[in-house]
Amino acid sequence: MQKGRDFIKAIRRSFFTLHSNTSISQMDQSTRYRYSPTLKWNPMVEEYFIKVYGADHFSRISTALTRPSCYSCIRVNTLKSTSDAIIEKLLEIFKERGMHNVAVLESSTTWEPDNCCKATLKCTGSAESLKTIKSISKCQFPGLDYVVFVKGSGPHAIHYGDNEGKPLKEVIVSRKCAEAVLRGAQVYVPGVLACSAHVERGDAVAVSVAVEQYGPDGGWGVAMTRGTVLQGSQEDPYYFERDGFYIGQATAMMSRAGMFRVTEGVAVDMKERVYRLPSFYNRDR
Repeated sequence: MQKGRDFIKAIRRSFFTLHSNTSISQMDQSTRYRYSPTLKWNPMVEEYFIKVYGADHFSRISTALTRPSCYSCIRVNTLKSTSDAIIEKLLEIFKERGMHNVAVLESSTTWEPDNCCKATLKCTGSAESLKTIKSISKCQFPGLDYVVFVKGSGPHAIHYGDNEGKPLKEVIVSRKCAEAVLRGAQVYVPGVLACSAHVERGDAVAVSVAVEQYGPDGGWGVAMTRGTVLQGSQEDPYYFERDGFYIGQATAMMSRAGMFRVTEGVAVDMKERVYRLPSFYNRDR
């Protein structure tokens, strides 16, 4: 029994880890600022899954596990409202945000989950309005018409301004914070781990994520303390670790000092996202 528990524990520890798919020697500055993580599996687990699924299918599974879902699923409380009423409410919200011509698909429309992130509906309005919604639809499966899908888009290429001859100002967030950002959330103060020096309110910052790694002590964690100063050069000890882990560009809502002094509030406002999905925070009114 003890040997079995030890084996399962070892497999769970090394089941898979996220890492950038670019080595230090191969890193090209022009492709540094992107979102392209890969999964590094435990060799035994990888070999087993390749036998079960086949190399191509397993490769697609591994890629999918590094990407967020590109649609949001809303369960409608039919005791208080209807799916049609919720869709109308969502259209009002998106219109308030400057998003127009959002497509409302009939529940009979063919659902293509593999293609849901490959295109975005062209909307009219401000540049900000072109970022989020592809379509809204009821679930097509019988008996599930109380489920509403809101589809987003991605991945999108982001121009961080890294060709302007000066180091970018950056913010590193925790993995849990980044997962929320990839689903449409803002970056709140508790999620910020590190920041460049001399960041002030209103500055443009590149946002990247710190992923936990398995350590020699048997635990998982990030190799930095909260409040770390990012140098923005290759001398920065965390410079290569965040290559390929950039999730968007944002505007600082407070200074660097403020981010690590207060305990709540929006630290940076996401302006450009790798994956664009709507946020439904505080939309219960």
